[in-house]
Amino acid sequence: MRQPPARTGRRSAEPGASARSVEPERDRPELTLSRTTVVGYDGSAGARGAVIQAAQRAGERGHVFVVYAYDSPPGHLGHPYYDQRLIEARQRGAAALTELLREPREDLPRTDYVEELLGGPPAEAINTVARTRNADAILVGAPTVRGRGRRARGSVSHKLIQMADRPVLVVPTQPH
Repeated sequence: MRQPPARTGRRSAEPGASARSVEPERDRPELTLSRTTVVGYDGSAGARGAVIQAAQRAGERGHVFVVYAYDSPPGHLGHPYYDQRLIEARQRGAAALTELLREPREDLPRTDYVEELLGGPPAEAINTVARTRNADAILVGAPTVRGRGRRARGSVSHKLIQMADRPVLVVPTQPH
């Protein structure tokens, strides 16, 4: 089964504004420095906190690549079931990214956000985007606590720490 190309979109932090291009100012070299950060997003409170931290690190002249990775459906489903499940997974991801980037601006810092909607295991997708975009760091929300206060070893953050060739910051979930 062939998978459609990943969705990538650029959005400014201003509601209703078109995407803005960040061009370095050649006459002021101190302003050309910006951070490029990749953040994994799954719609959870921890992931939202990681997006906020990533935007604060990037600053107004930086770039935040927000990665939503979805599991590809099993290949044995066949047509049209495979295609339908793939469409549904992509729609869930697109809706989560759209909802995040439509939040009130006082809640989400101003910076340049770029959506990355990819099929595959989340840790691998996030790491691939970080390498491709030459990110300074990767941020992810802390995994949820499971039974007796233990965190899952198979969590996205744990896998990223093992595989990434750049700093991985795990952002704890803020209590409400």
